[in-house]
Amino acid sequence: MTKKEKFQTFREKYLPTWAILPLISIFVLNCLIYWGSDLLTVDRYHFDFTMSIDRAVPLIPGFVWIYILAFPFWAVNYILAAQRGKDGFYMFVATDLTVHLACFVIFLLLPTTNVRPEIVGSTWSEQILKLVYALDGGNSPSNLFPSIHCYVSWLSWRGVNNSDRISKWYQIFSLIFAILIIISTQVLKQHYLVDAIAGVALVEFAWRFYNTGNRHSVFRNFFEKINKIRK
Repeated sequence: MTKKEKFQTFREKYLPTWAILPLISIFVLNCLIYWGSDLLTVDRYHFDFTMSIDRAVPLIPGFVWIYILAFPFWAVNYILAAQRGKDGFYMFVATDLTVHLACFVIFLLLPTTNVRPEIVGSTWSEQILKLVYALDGGNSPSNLFPSIHCYVSWLSWRGVNNSDRISKWYQIFSLIFAILIIISTQVLKQHYLVDAIAGVALVEFAWRFYNTGNRHSVFRNFFEKINKIRK
């Protein structure tokens, strides 16, 4: 077997060809929704859902590393979701796309923002957190409710949980890391409690909805038709 054939075998094992288009679609939709809704609501009034419990949570800049590591964690787990097989994977895809669209509607109907703390220290964590703030809206953050960071992290765990082809230790790690990411959004003041609750609740509702009957078949049929056309 040539190196190319070995690579293709390895790639097909962890990233089947039929899973590529749905994953690309999820990424593209995420970008369109996040930045598109921001542009559409830029001149609108933005609500601040900060509560007293949120103000009581301390700022812990060290969690910025957990916050950043969420991105490779998502990528790995979204790919690993294909290990559930086609039915399980398309249930995962249906859940993600449904929650994404729900977020888009909420972002348009209820634009949100918060007031970020001033970072005065000069540690590595504090400097990186300043950069995160600058890249994510600066002094005018938006699209906070529901939290995409929280919902994608929770769905990343859902995607590998109870999968026969994913080791149990990694399933447990994914749950712990997803919870840490959600905590990071709170202690970094990127999101507040209601944002996190809404993000996780949307995932749980959509996951249970598509876990009943064959409701995700609409998504599976759609992507399989496109994959056939591409061939």
